[in-house]
Amino acid sequence: MEILLIVVTCLVGLLFSAAVAMFYVGCLGATMAAFNNGRIVWGSLSFFVPPLALLYGIRNKEQVGWSYAFMTKGGAAVAVMLLLAWGGLHLLPVSHYGQGDLMERLLPQPEQQ
Repeated sequence: MEILLIVVTCLVGLLFSAAVAMFYVGCLGATMAAFNNGRIVWGSLSFFVPPLALLYGIRNKEQVGWSYAFMTKGGAAVAVMLLLAWGGLHLLPVSHYGQGDLMERLLPQPEQQ
């Protein structure tokens, strides 16, 4: 069971990193399209803050081309995975006996004499 958990964690990590890479490749494509069309300010801003390339891609889908699809699909995959992880954290059981901070719950209880 421990091996299965490690393998699943590795696969989810690989999927997440591929989705993030897809998003950033799309952002880079939109940045290059902005530079190619003489939009120096948009190109510079989206180079230093890559999610701004998504705004440029929404406004200029015909100029951006394939990178718009990369940005939307990669961004959607990242958003879905983050929402699933957030929801999964709320499904974990909460202990009712140790209401202290995390270190108090992790440390063994002191011996009673």
